[in-house]
Amino acid sequence: MSSDASRKEKGYVDLSSKPSLTAAASSISVVADQKQELQAEETIDFNPVGPDDTEIHPPMFHKPPTRQFVLIIIALSFCVFLASLDQIIVSTSIPAITKEYNSLGDISWLGTAYMMTSTAFQPLYGKVSDIFGRKLTMIFANIMFLLGSAISGWANSMVMLIVGRGVAGVGAGGLMAMVFIILSDMLDMRERGKYLGFIGAIFSLSSVIGPLLGGAFTDYATWRWSFWINLPIGAVSILFIWLNLNLPTPAGTLRDKVRRIDFYGSILLLAAVILLLLPLSWGGNKYAWDSGIIIGMLCAGFIVAAIFIWVEWKVPTEPIVPIHLYKIRNLWSTYGSLFFGGMAFFGILFYLPVYFQVVKQESATVGGLETVPFALGIVITATGSGIWVLKRGTFAFIPALGNAFFVVGAALCVFFERDTPRVATIFILLLCGLGIGCSMQVCTLAVQAAVKPKYMATVTAMVSFVRALGQVFGIAIVGSVFNNKLESSLHEHFPLDPTILKATQDYRHITTYNDVDRDTIYGSFVNALHNVFYYSIGFCVLSFILSCFIQHKELKTNANQQKPAEMSIEAV
Repeated sequence: MSSDASRKEKGYVDLSSKPSLTAAASSISVVADQKQELQAEETIDFNPVGPDDTEIHPPMFHKPPTRQFVLIIIALSFCVFLASLDQIIVSTSIPAITKEYNSLGDISWLGTAYMMTSTAFQPLYGKVSDIFGRKLTMIFANIMFLLGSAISGWANSMVMLIVGRGVAGVGAGGLMAMVFIILSDMLDMRERGKYLGFIGAIFSLSSVIGPLLGGAFTDYATWRWSFWINLPIGAVSILFIWLNLNLPTPAGTLRDKVRRIDFYGSILLLAAVILLLLPLSWGGNKYAWDSGIIIGMLCAGFIVAAIFIWVEWKVPTEPIVPIHLYKIRNLWSTYGSLFFGGMAFFGILFYLPVYFQVVKQESATVGGLETVPFALGIVITATGSGIWVLKRGTFAFIPALGNAFFVVGAALCVFFERDTPRVATIFILLLCGLGIGCSMQVCTLAVQAAVKPKYMATVTAMVSFVRALGQVFGIAIVGSVFNNKLESSLHEHFPLDPTILKATQDYRHITTYNDVDRDTIYGSFVNALHNVFYYSIGFCVLSFILSCFIQHKELKTNANQQKPAEMSIEAV
């Protein structure tokens, strides 16, 4: 039987003259009539995944030879490590930075600038990489990250340092999104679970190493090494990617590719994210939550977000966020679970140092080591769940199981007291980590398996974006809860002491009180932390409920299918 006859027998369609129809659902009769072709095109919008989509628009997995593959994995690991490290490493350098620049009032911008740009740009990278290719997009993200790191490392003013952090965030958002997109291009769904778990383990390890490394640089060298360390490692990453990553690049001229960019959606999305994240960072710190600027920016952010959704639904032919996909059960359930899970995750992680360093009076180094069980739990289940997916091919139950563990772990955090034995904190934090690790990367598979290959990059980039957005909202909410409870408790116990609130800004101030008063102050901190954990339990429960709606989808493993017509075999 000839090759053409074989393809016709399997239901393939010659779509060389209609590239836009390569993803048509198999439920549409294959005929030459133009009217039926147009009907097939409409069906795409309302049926994002079809039973025979893997035949008509096959997912392409381009796994390189072993040596190249290993070097690419090393490069991707470096990217994740540096991007996640940069979120945390600067926290231990803050005292030295404020001392050098004498600018304590602007210090919050070091975190805000990085967080805001990295979160805002993440969803853009998925569509941009579809247009310009994975390799160029990944190298661009690396260059932006290293440029920002260089500006920060050689900054001669606080303003220059903040600008550097913002530029680095633009690159970091791309690194976090592109790592998972590139892995998904190289590996079939079952095999990629193992490597997604490995990348998740790298992410969690960096969260432990970050504060320790930043403290060491500050104490024994200079805080600038917190940024300089990115340069040699990032350069190696760029080199490995440039020499070894040979994924197909989209066809078309530069002008054609620029025309495909959804500029309206990009601008509206960036504006909405900035208008929402800025007041969440400022609220309760720079401005009161009920101040006009906070309320006004939040309202403006939600209005712009609504306009963005309408524009993405009605205007562009290639939207950044295809709104019609969100009726797919695995997308809304997974993204919702990730959002609330991110709120709970950072709500607990952000305040663990307060518990260990203030309540238990441990040093920063010891307090950092106390969080190792948390990271270890993530490593175990992130890696283990990936191996499970590789061997068994099932994943739907894993996020719900992980969230169940996380709910129990968060509930046990409520029992943290000044005299809680170390073995108890180790067990509780290990349990929390085991829960988080289950869903950290498996959720990526859940959304990828539910959509057609042409949407893979878009839905993958949204995984990182939704999780990061949840983390920001979580920190803002529990931060407000913590501060309000702590201040009201201190005022209740020390109504005549006008300096008592110094204990919330400089923990060393607590040592100026006598033993009885110190115990009372520590008790106020414990009560405030318990309120944080109560809210985190609520977020965990919401994440668990939504994760129960995740459905199993077949994990495609057809590694040697025909290349899509839109893609050129030539690598960038």
